[in-house]
Amino acid sequence: MDVSRVVMGLAVVSGIWLFDRNHHNGLNTYMAEKLSSGRTIAAVTTFHAAGYAQYGKRFLETFDAHWPVDVTLHIYCEDITPVETSPRIFKYNLLAQIPQLAAFKARHKNIEAHNGICEDGEYEYRMDAVRFAHKVFALSHCALAIKKDADVLFWIDADTVTFKNIPVGLFDQVMPDGCYTSYLGRGKTYPECGFVGYDLNHPAHDEFMTFWRQLYLDDSLFELPEWHDGFVYDLIRRTFEDQGKFKSHDIAANVQLSGHPFVNSVLGNFMDHLKGDKRKEAGESFAEDFIKTTAD
Repeated sequence: MDVSRVVMGLAVVSGIWLFDRNHHNGLNTYMAEKLSSGRTIAAVTTFHAAGYAQYGKRFLETFDAHWPVDVTLHIYCEDITPVETSPRIFKYNLLAQIPQLAAFKARHKNIEAHNGICEDGEYEYRMDAVRFAHKVFALSHCALAIKKDADVLFWIDADTVTFKNIPVGLFDQVMPDGCYTSYLGRGKTYPECGFVGYDLNHPAHDEFMTFWRQLYLDDSLFELPEWHDGFVYDLIRRTFEDQGKFKSHDIAANVQLSGHPFVNSVLGNFMDHLKGDKRKEAGESFAEDFIKTTAD
């Protein structure tokens, strides 16, 4: 199969994935007041019923308690309608709002390899396309739908706990002007994508989001070596950067390399990301997750 044709303009040159420059292509809204940066901020996440019970309810409560009051939150819910109410929190039925996701899941739900099940029966999250498709579809849908009502959109995983009031200046720090996207880098490997920012007004925004979503719409995702959101986001980001389409900001650039850059970055002063089953069970990140500094 011709990979360059199937992957909507991707081509393999000397083993490096490159994009073709020629490839381009109704939610509730709430106009937030301008923040100190002059930009309006929104956040988006998704969870299912079990996730809501385990961590989503806490996420919503701590978000509403500690995030600036002018920041809106869009949540895409599967099999659950949260009871929490707030004028700045908007809830959507994930599969009803995004039928393309429902179609993707229907096509691949019975294909073990596309659900991370290897030939030996072991689970490999890097190949669980169905699991991570929820995140990609929710993000791209929101990012393309709310452009008239927000300037910057942050994806935040729903297993995040906010424990301290977030100053509006933090958003300028983690999403500086002149950058399209910000992320938590981990050196040469793919970034942690529990918190990622996007400039909705950037000229490359529609192309970036449309391209990412298209990989799932035509199943060309499966031509890539890994199928989780972190790998695919990083692949597209680096390719767009190499083509000069935008600049990015690594939130963890000045942090010692860590498997948990979220809590070791400036974000860790205000939030904890309970990634993985063990942290969720414990209700917090572990002491060994935090990098010891000289001052410590």
